[in-house]
Amino acid sequence: MADSQSDLSPIARSTWCLAVVDACLPHLDLEETESGGDFKHWRKALSKLRAFLIGDLKSESNLERFYNAFSDWDANYETSDSLNGRITALVFSSTHTAFAALFDEDSDDSALIRGNINDLYAELDTLGGDAEGLQAYWQALDTEWCEALKTVRQRPISSATMKLLQDTDISPFGLAA
Repeated sequence: MADSQSDLSPIARSTWCLAVVDACLPHLDLEETESGGDFKHWRKALSKLRAFLIGDLKSESNLERFYNAFSDWDANYETSDSLNGRITALVFSSTHTAFAALFDEDSDDSALIRGNINDLYAELDTLGGDAEGLQAYWQALDTEWCEALKTVRQRPISSATMKLLQDTDISPFGLAA
């Protein structure tokens, strides 16, 4: 069993980050609705990332173009000052990290993503939420994802693996899909 996300190949790390993003999608939908923002650049980059990982998109330059559009948009977007806003920032960081793993195989910000997740659980705890139960749920998801990705070394990621990684009804922070 992979004992941490950092044991994964660059392609597997990118896919792990995408799994984090997918699991937190309800928070992005909420943030987009509450802020009145338009997340089209992020959604398009995410769509191209997924297509690239499953082998439907072949062009790295095309992928990079959509990533750059998202990155430019993200540089000017301010998340709300709330737990959900900080979860949105985590999702955007995970998106950047997913792309970084593809463009630079030595890039591994998984420890930062994990630290951010732990910080969010600490905040949730101070707000009176079920941080302990949700953190146990997150750890189970993380273990399952790392196990599924430990042998992944190249694209395309199998549809069975992608389905497993996307199969979360509740976000790691307790919001239903």
